Amino acid sequence: MPSWSFGSSGGAGPVSVAVESDPPGAEARASTGGAACRTPCRLNVAADGPFTVTVALNGYVPQSVPVRLMQPQDPRLGSEETGEAGITSRVDPNPIYVELERAPTPAPTMKKKQPPRRPAPTAANRVPTTAAGPSAAPPAPAPQPAASSSPPWPMPR
Repeated sequence: MPSWSFGSSGGAGPVSVAVESDPPGAEARASTGGAACRTPCRLNVAADGPFTVTVALNGYVPQSVPVRLMQPQDPRLGSEETGEAGITSRVDPNPIYVELERAPTPAPTMKKKQPPRRPAPTAANRVPTTAAGPSAAPPAPAPQPAASSSPPWPMPR
């Protein structure tokens, strides 16, 4: 017994969508995969349901546009089986127009200001000190030999 199929065949049908961007030259790619194109261009997509077109250009924020399939209501537009140039469905929106926004520039990293480095002291540029600082301890007395009978220093008279 022959079977009759009306409506969608269940497989992915080819659709075509025009893509424009400001600035031009962006890459347009469908979420269903396949080839990409540079705007302004026409993107041919094998789709059996809604998909997304992403438009990206270096230095700009990428934008994605949801696209839905629409079956033609008017038979003069072509049926889903015998569409114009093999196209089985219409898409909305068509054409897709995207105004790309410049990507924000990264904020400069702020480094803490460090005081200027002083060169390490050398013998030539060392300043002699004559007074000990308030926290300096007095020098320790030198050890004296125990067998000596004379006083370690002259005694004042």
